[in-house]
Amino acid sequence: MNRIKTGISGMDRLIGGGFPSETIILLSGGPGTGKTLFGLKFLLEGAAKGEKCCYVSLNEKKDELLRACNMISSLGTVKKYIDKNFVIEHVQLDEHITMKKFVNIISSYPNIDRLVIDNVNKLLMFSDSGKNYRSHFSELVNYLKKMGCSLLVCETDGEHIDTGHSEAFECDGVVNLSFLELEEKPMRTLDIHKMRYTPFDPKMPHEFVINSMDVRLGTTKVI
Repeated sequence: MNRIKTGISGMDRLIGGGFPSETIILLSGGPGTGKTLFGLKFLLEGAAKGEKCCYVSLNEKKDELLRACNMISSLGTVKKYIDKNFVIEHVQLDEHITMKKFVNIISSYPNIDRLVIDNVNKLLMFSDSGKNYRSHFSELVNYLKKMGCSLLVCETDGEHIDTGHSEAFECDGVVNLSFLELEEKPMRTLDIHKMRYTPFDPKMPHEFVINSMDVRLGTTKVI
């Protein structure tokens, strides 16, 4: 099976060389755990290889995301690819946006090798009901599987891996970012809950490092 390199140093060795191609990965976690930076690093890895990459933001605008990239050396090269083979699209949410309309927006895009949607569960606020949200989320996932690989960012509370509306069930993989409270200071961690077509150590927390140089996994797993 073809594997899609994640761009996160240390991540690919955990999942057999990268995400399986033509899969949908749910990237979940609370505020500040590093979901956006993970998504940007994933797309930059593809853009540097000449792939078509798109970041659809339901949160920050383009200039805010680029400012975040400028704070980390390994993401600083993103400006070389912006508006060439790396596009950042900001979708303004309002009462007229539903998951169904969002699916129609995404389906109008040209063929894309890598896609990040941040964060998809915001569409729950504008769905007619939880049932309709789940139905259209499933439709979105089925459409995205025609592409190379997509990350769906999902903001969660506490130890939950999705919003409780079956996002984790619908996706092929689930990567969760969280904080581990230590005596000295909190540590960011990453653990894999699900990854189809891939042997992995489930729910094993690994240190997830974000500093001025890079976004990467630590050299040891957290016990």
